[in-house]
Amino acid sequence: MFARHPVYDTIFSCLTPASFARISRVCRDIREGAVDFATRAYNINRRLGYYFSDPLAFRALMARTRFFISGSFALQFFDRTFYPGSDLDLYVQKALDVLEIGRWLEKEGYTYKPTVAQRATVDAQIKIRQAWGETEVYNGGLVVGDVLSFEKQVQDVSGTETRKVQLVVPSPRHRSPLETILNFHSTCVMNVITHDAAYSLYPYATFELNSSAVLTKDTSPRTTNALEKYVGRGFRMLDAKILSTNPKGDQTTFVVDLQRQVADEHSWIIPLSTNGLPRNEGTSSIAKYAWRFKKRYYNSNEYIVDYLGVPQPRYYRPSAYDECCCPTCAEWDEY
Repeated sequence: MFARHPVYDTIFSCLTPASFARISRVCRDIREGAVDFATRAYNINRRLGYYFSDPLAFRALMARTRFFISGSFALQFFDRTFYPGSDLDLYVQKALDVLEIGRWLEKEGYTYKPTVAQRATVDAQIKIRQAWGETEVYNGGLVVGDVLSFEKQVQDVSGTETRKVQLVVPSPRHRSPLETILNFHSTCVMNVITHDAAYSLYPYATFELNSSAVLTKDTSPRTTNALEKYVGRGFRMLDAKILSTNPKGDQTTFVVDLQRQVADEHSWIIPLSTNGLPRNEGTSSIAKYAWRFKKRYYNSNEYIVDYLGVPQPRYYRPSAYDECCCPTCAEWDEY
């Protein structure tokens, strides 16, 4: 039975990620079928082909400039779903990367669509940002440095369709694009795709329980609409305050008060094939970034996601006694 694509594709497509992982361990035949299914179900090139004619060139650009994908596209990739009309959100490391990425998008047939507050060209917008210094804008309740939109009209069997790509520049108060993502309205959209891997930070809550902890205090219509949109997609939005009333349940689900890293055992990681990518692009550097889901204050019922950056090794300086006993210990030693 598990030697035929139509049979095991039908079965595997109905399973949650945890159930799929469990069944793949039953026997060798099922394992082989599961690997084959996963290779096709999580084909990032096919997903990106919806937006670009050359997905591999786009991923090479991702590796070179170190930007990554988040938002609804990443959620759809993990969930194997498709939201019609959804955007592709790219989170860049710095504003100057927008120039190279923007030019690449224009070669792909995309046109820059400035807002009334932005300059007419990407170059002019970047220059005015440099002249003004670091500024911030609000994008659906999320504080960011800037958002530049690109659109392309595509003709298909259903008529003309607009494909949209957004370049998101981090807020100057954020130390990396990941810190921006950790400030999203809720946990279900805390998923990241780099050129060589996809990471879901809260997979059990998101894909097994269809639950999302709401972390924003913003009550603007755009944020409210965004939350309602995900409710319409089947997610249960949880007020983070209830985590205090159910410590053995929701606190465990959202791994509260534990220092996390992107590539730790609580994340769901999907390695992406790098066949066809330049060998010198290396691996993404996002895996070691750390954060903690915690209370804002000690006696508060309000929770936040506290970005910690890349944890540094801790060192100690040998005491005079240590140096007398071991003269070679003059250097600091890691412990």
